[in-house]
Amino acid sequence: MLKSKARGRVAGRAAAAGVVSAGLLLGLSALGARADTKTVTYTCSPGTSGGTPVTHDFTVTLNASTSAVTGTQYTATLNIQPLTTSPFPVPVQIASGATIELQPTVSASVLPVGMTAGVSTPSPVGPALTAVVAAQGPMPSLPTATLTVTPSAGATSVVLTAKDFKISMIAPAGTGTTTTTPTALYNCAVATTGANTMPAVATIAVASPSASPSASASASPSPSASASPTPHNTKTVFETVFASPTPTKTKTTKSAQVESTPGGGAATGGGGEAGPDARLFVLTGTALMLAAGAGGLVLRTRRRPVRR
Repeated sequence: MLKSKARGRVAGRAAAAGVVSAGLLLGLSALGARADTKTVTYTCSPGTSGGTPVTHDFTVTLNASTSAVTGTQYTATLNIQPLTTSPFPVPVQIASGATIELQPTVSASVLPVGMTAGVSTPSPVGPALTAVVAAQGPMPSLPTATLTVTPSAGATSVVLTAKDFKISMIAPAGTGTTTTTPTALYNCAVATTGANTMPAVATIAVASPSASPSASASASPSPSASASPTPHNTKTVFETVFASPTPTKTKTTKSAQVESTPGGGAATGGGGEAGPDARLFVLTGTALMLAAGAGGLVLRTRRRPVRR
């Protein structure tokens, strides 16, 4: 018994874990999807005063573009159709040849906060009806709306949400009821209570425009202008050169002495004028050598051992 209960608890926990995992996977796959199809419950009030509101389920399909760029329009489509399991009645009779007009409201939430996105307000018109639709008869097919979205600079993602819509009728041509103003049939808003109160949502990522590489203008090397020598005015200078005067000879009186002293003392024996004699250095060196020799002999004699 204990083993069976333990196995039951383990199986229950495994089943719960599987349900949670499946829910996470479905939630993650739905998060940020660019297309969404849901069954949404709307409360539709008749355009004519005094009518009774009708609560009905609609299949709402919202598709956004696969890519978007800031500052550039991209398109999204919205298709709203009443479920065929229970007919959605028309409040008044619709003549043959009339057309059905849809006026949806789609809001845009932009990230990051503070960015904006312009969303157009389409009003598509369906084909002309080929037969009369009696009052309280089933509503004809509604046309598909195509809207444009323009993200502002700096936007990274835009979340589109399909909200309220209006259904109108345009009377056929050739009848006395022809008018340029559509006749309102229903004003529909998302129901506040019930199981299908979540609107259809589509998310599209937005990229910044890629900067096109600017063609770098290759600076063509300017031809180096060869500096041609500029001619200057030439001045001719004349200079007068005089010949150096002939040196005059000075007469000297004759005497018994030599008129000019020779440059070298060795030639004349004039040692007094030639400076110190080299013999002095020779004698000094000789004296030093003799003194050194005498000192050496004295030292040798002192070191000789005394014989006994």
